[in-house]
Amino acid sequence: MARPSRVAWTLLALCAALAAAPGAAQAHGPVAPVASSYLARIERLPPGLDAKVVDGDQKMWLRVPGTETVVVLDYRGAPYLRFSATGVEVNRNSTMYYLNQTPVALAAPANLTPSTPPHWQRLGGGHEYGWHDGRLHAFAAVALAPGTRFVGPWRVPLLVDGQLSAISGGLWYAPDPSLVWFWPIVVLLLCVLAAWRVRIASLDARVARALGIVALLAIGTAAAGQELHGHPGVTVLQLIELAAILAFVAWALQRVLLRRPGYFTYVVIGFVSLWQGVLLIPTLRNGFVLIAIPAFVARAASVLGIGAGLALLLLGFRLADNAAASPAADDRAAERSEDETAWELS
Repeated sequence: MARPSRVAWTLLALCAALAAAPGAAQAHGPVAPVASSYLARIERLPPGLDAKVVDGDQKMWLRVPGTETVVVLDYRGAPYLRFSATGVEVNRNSTMYYLNQTPVALAAPANLTPSTPPHWQRLGGGHEYGWHDGRLHAFAAVALAPGTRFVGPWRVPLLVDGQLSAISGGLWYAPDPSLVWFWPIVVLLLCVLAAWRVRIASLDARVARALGIVALLAIGTAAAGQELHGHPGVTVLQLIELAAILAFVAWALQRVLLRRPGYFTYVVIGFVSLWQGVLLIPTLRNGFVLIAIPAFVARAASVLGIGAGLALLLLGFRLADNAAASPAADDRAAERSEDETAWELS
């Protein structure tokens, strides 16, 4: 029974790592959500500027031509950011500067006013920058009437070459998805439990293979959606991570389809599938899906990833039992064959 003991310890280690993974992702807070109940959209933008709302309603990203000077005003009308030919600068005499510190500063100096002379600090030589802007989701705190979708307008004031202008738009709300999305997880687990009771090794192998294929498809879909989602653009690191995950999916599919993988391969697939599915759980609890795949596909990937992952981890115990029992059965068959041969010779 060494193999079941080994798989038990393997599962415990993988589950401990899984428990740590969502915690690390959650530590980012609203930096990179995969879903949200609110979505801010840009409706008006000064000519020549390029702007995007990042992560639903959390951040504003702005790119300014190097030939223009654009100043972003803070909540009180004081200069906050300055885009110019030399790069991007932040005003340390803006209350917004202190609110956007990480961690958040306890309080801005009490003597700061919109007329306080700016203290500019260089952020970089480029012409684009993203910052958290509470004006995008200010109306999210307002109680909504049933059926409301448009929550309210927002406005980020600018000075474009000294002329007052603004980026403006609206905030929308989407209700939470139906709890029916969680039912496929229950169905998958019940199917595995039913196969478990039958106690047929060949059936266990077929169920594991089918679950492995489903899990790997969910892993690849979930990874593509997350890694191809820009903040506001897709980074080289995201592409490297996606390539690594897709390489794992290709390797595992080759083993599942063309070979007879052991229980440990299925346990690893189950863990990765569960991990990817858990990362997408917010898509099952929030109306807007923010990643680079359609909402239905993202939710299906989460449900199938969690369901197939849990089922494979559960089935790993049975596959380990079967693997441990198989050598003993072969030995008993060999002994019977030897006995029959000896009886025939006698």
